[in-house]
Amino acid sequence: MILKKSQAHVEIILATTLFVGFLVFLFFFMRSSSKITQDVPIEKVQLKLLESMQEKIGKLPIILESSDSCFHLNNLVKDYGIDFRWINESSNSKLITVYYGNFLEKNSVPVCEDAKKKFKTGAYIEERIIFEGKIKELVSSYNSDYAGLKQNLGIINFEFGFKDRTENMIDEFSVKGRIPQNANVASKEFPVRVINSKAEISELILNIKAWK
Repeated sequence: MILKKSQAHVEIILATTLFVGFLVFLFFFMRSSSKITQDVPIEKVQLKLLESMQEKIGKLPIILESSDSCFHLNNLVKDYGIDFRWINESSNSKLITVYYGNFLEKNSVPVCEDAKKKFKTGAYIEERIIFEGKIKELVSSYNSDYAGLKQNLGIINFEFGFKDRTENMIDEFSVKGRIPQNANVASKEFPVRVINSKAEISELILNIKAWK
């Protein structure tokens, strides 16, 4: 009788131990699954990075009436500001584009005789575009004070890189972080337009990674 009672107690203890062990396993499994499936806020990281890289720019198209026509900016400067750079879209083109932005290297307009001032202006538009100088500032901040940069932007761990259309990484526009082996990583890649101080626009690819 005593042997049967002892055996019963052992079975109860063993069953209790197995049950508790199962609960502990289930607890850690749920925690692990939650960590793996938890969403990384890559959209917020993307938004904050783009905001920190972009500048506002105005754009005004000018159409010359003929190849020997010219334009002046007297009224256009008064209307849209004095910080501008104009670009002839091609050597034989009648299309001139005037870009307005305080980050641009200003160039002078050629002297234009009154008789040759024959041009029309298109619609003036404003947009935000990634500026090369802002990318370099962000790269510098990342390399010198990563923790402070994350705090200022209010985002989690991240890295980013720009590639040209041939998929070659542009080192001066890219940074690399230390991604832990068990980190939950999200990544996005998309085409962007980047402008420099001479109003030259490049079509690039931006890759962003964020992790927890």
